[in-house]
Amino acid sequence: TVTPVPTLTLIIFFKMPGSRDRSRSRSRSRSPPPASDGGGGGASAEPMKLYIGNLSYDTDEQRLRDEFGKFGAIDDVFLPVDRETSRPRGFGFVTFSAGPDAKKSIAAMDGAELDGRTIKVSESRPRPDRAAGGGGGGGGGGGGFNSSGASSVKLFVGNLSFDTAEDTVRSLFEVHGEVTDCYMPTDRESGRPRGFAFVTMNASDAENACGKIDGQDVDGRSIKVNEARAREERGGGGGGGYGGGGGGGGGY
Repeated sequence: TVTPVPTLTLIIFFKMPGSRDRSRSRSRSRSPPPASDGGGGGASAEPMKLYIGNLSYDTDEQRLRDEFGKFGAIDDVFLPVDRETSRPRGFGFVTFSAGPDAKKSIAAMDGAELDGRTIKVSESRPRPDRAAGGGGGGGGGGGGFNSSGASSVKLFVGNLSFDTAEDTVRSLFEVHGEVTDCYMPTDRESGRPRGFAFVTMNASDAENACGKIDGQDVDGRSIKVNEARAREERGGGGGGGYGGGGGGGGGY
């Protein structure tokens, strides 16, 4: 009768640790999974305004709404006109309700043909998105854009059509920021425009405008935009390195 007692005691000892281990194992399996990241949805629904350049004068707001409406809901379409002639200025703005739809339209429509013109489509960035002076210092002193670090920059706008008015040039650059000065030289004898102009803007706005507008078609001409520099800064006899080609036109 004495022998079974330790056997019974041993059986109890072996079972209890096993049951605890299984309990721990089950508690681990019930650990909640990592929370899914739901943070990206809000930003994608934000509106986005697009700049549409090199438009035909025959293209109206309804035409833009019809073409770009294929890519998503549109909040607004704006087509600036000349104050004197009421003729379209050759560019416009389309605001999409959602950014992803706007980006799809950029991919599909930038460089596409609309009413006989190859249009340019890009995001129109408001001035508050760019820190004041932030872009101007990017040149860093190696002859880059605004290497002096000035708060405002004068741009040279070359290869302009003689039909392009000063107001047209101003409106074109105001898309990218405030224009503090716009000057279009004229011939002293004939009074006719000389085919170039100067536009002064905040440094960061000027750098952005330079990249966006250079090469854009205005009144049938592919215009040239770069930083205007005084002739003494250029060296080498004023050879027009910033003048858009020929004769040092970029000086002032």
